[in-house]
Amino acid sequence: MSRQPTLKGPLTVRLKPDIAILNAVTVKQSTGKDTYDEATMGRFVVPLDMVKKAPALLGENDILKTIQLLPGVQSGSEGTVGLNVRGGSPDQNLVLLDGIPLYNLNHLFGFFSVINTDAVAQAEFLKGSIPARYGGRLSSVLDITMREGDLQHWKGNFSLSPIAGRLTVEGPIKKDVGSVLVSARRTWLDALYWLGDKVAGNSNSSGYGFYDLNAKVNYKLGSKDRLYLSFYTGSDAFGTKNSLSSANYSNTFDWGNRTLGLRWNHVYTNRLFGNVTASSTNFKYNLSEEYQAENRFYVNRVRSGIRDLSLRADFDYFATPNHTIRFGGGYVNHTFNPEIRQFRASTADTTYAPTPPIVTNEVSAYAEDDWTLSRRLRANVGVHYANQLVDGRTWHSVQPRLSARYLLGQQSALKVSYNQMTQFLHLLTNSSVGLPTDLWVPVTNRIPPEQADWWSVGYSKTLRKDWNISVEAYYKRFRNVLDYKEGTTFLNNFNTAWYDRVSIGRGTSYGAEFYAEKSAGRTKGWVSYTLSWTDRQFDDINGGKPFPFKFDRRHNLAIVASHELSKNKTLSANFIFNTGTALTVTGNRYPGAIPGSDLVSQATTNPLAWQASAFYDNLPDFNERNNFRTPAYHRLDVSYRTTKQKRHGQRSWIISCYNVYNRLNPFYLYYDKAQLKQFTLFPAIPSVAYQYDF
Repeated sequence: MSRQPTLKGPLTVRLKPDIAILNAVTVKQSTGKDTYDEATMGRFVVPLDMVKKAPALLGENDILKTIQLLPGVQSGSEGTVGLNVRGGSPDQNLVLLDGIPLYNLNHLFGFFSVINTDAVAQAEFLKGSIPARYGGRLSSVLDITMREGDLQHWKGNFSLSPIAGRLTVEGPIKKDVGSVLVSARRTWLDALYWLGDKVAGNSNSSGYGFYDLNAKVNYKLGSKDRLYLSFYTGSDAFGTKNSLSSANYSNTFDWGNRTLGLRWNHVYTNRLFGNVTASSTNFKYNLSEEYQAENRFYVNRVRSGIRDLSLRADFDYFATPNHTIRFGGGYVNHTFNPEIRQFRASTADTTYAPTPPIVTNEVSAYAEDDWTLSRRLRANVGVHYANQLVDGRTWHSVQPRLSARYLLGQQSALKVSYNQMTQFLHLLTNSSVGLPTDLWVPVTNRIPPEQADWWSVGYSKTLRKDWNISVEAYYKRFRNVLDYKEGTTFLNNFNTAWYDRVSIGRGTSYGAEFYAEKSAGRTKGWVSYTLSWTDRQFDDINGGKPFPFKFDRRHNLAIVASHELSKNKTLSANFIFNTGTALTVTGNRYPGAIPGSDLVSQATTNPLAWQASAFYDNLPDFNERNNFRTPAYHRLDVSYRTTKQKRHGQRSWIISCYNVYNRLNPFYLYYDKAQLKQFTLFPAIPSVAYQYDF
């Protein structure tokens, strides 16, 4: 018997065109939950087609809001895009855009994300099993791959919603060799603000605007080499101006991200290929307050930011059809500017930093093996190592990862996983809304890295090829988490460094998650339910006793459905029910000591002194942290999409309504004349959006 030759390189086969009549082929796209056959748990590939058809606030579809509908994931507050995964906080989610971390995900104070769906090719979300190639966060990974431009033809689309417009254009730089894609989005809220002020004749004005821009270039250098250049920039700006008879006062916020990455993909052999990526990412914000009168003025500015420069190499080696090995490593140079403050006045000009800029260096390496040991047993085993050098001290971390599945029968499996994670940076936040006063801070020689261990066990089964069901239980333990001490926030203790305002603590989270999805047919969607408990404990907060975490919600239910009424018409709906959030309210009040004896004597003649005296005479007693829960949150959203083929493209109308039955969900609670009341942000909000693909 003659020996067959071994293929040692790429093989190019040129075919002659011919005409053949083929039967129709239907391609079924799963909504992405991990199947019974995979070793991973809690893996989800976001279905972009359902994202674009789903009901959306003010017509702006958002990948992050779809992820919030998965088991084990909760939103921060009404309408926002924050992700709180299995008891974690928003900073514990690693979000990668073409492999580059994004530090700020918020547009419009968190009500929309910076992820433009039109620029996305795939979004993979991991929350149960985190392979060793990922590191740096404690709770989840959202790995987003940007689309590549079409190598053959120029095309694009644009869409208009009540608050923003989007435009995407793509095409070949050189056919079959290189292409480019550019996708831009901008709000026109600032123009509406300006127009409203002009029509009303207001001397005072306010405005808000945001934009983002994605661009990607890919170019084939040969049969084994390809280059990818990715770029993203986005920014928000909010400001108010007030003009008095003899003075002007203004207040502005602005914040934004910028990323740039160059990736070289090379095929070494028919079994080994790799990627080498050089990248930078930068997040910063500025707050400014200015007052100017005839003879005096003052300016108060606060700046904060973080910048990364990184180099990374990743390799995939296909040892056998049942044995895939991944390995690699990287280096990151972090520069943190937690707080820079500037005060300028008629007689002074002072710039100082309560915390000087901190530069840290991080080195990481990993190895993982996806191995089918037998027909029934498959495992993904790996280890992630990282160290951080800061202030002359090196923090080391060895993080084992394990996930495995065992086939129980036809299309069903039992799965287990263990993850140990380390995070070398912290986010100090004052609220669940994405405000620009959140501070990214590093570990120091006094503040250790955050750590988490979690164990998961689950059962997964595929029914009739288009139904997947799963049940998972988990237990998670946190160490070295941070929170502001009692009575301190970003907005006070200006002269105190951030690390003197925080407390170091620990926490736990455990629960059970249920998931069922239908991934094919005219009706698609899923149902998810989570039952969970999450707490935090600090030695100098709440008397050292554990208390419910602010994102602790006992019950979390989501129902997502999309039904094709006809070939060009789709009806979609989402229903959400969550237990109320935990917050601190006062139960009793007591008279306190009034500072300054003259304050009492002036109370009868000085209104300000009277108010101060009344305040100290009726102090609140916050006896326990997070001792109250807001009313349950629930709402129904619906959307109708119709498309029509035109001469030069395809037109779509999307009509949707957010909060159909006008549920008055609480955005925040406040006291009014000793009565606790709620503020509702979003009533029923209908919207119409237009899209055209050309």
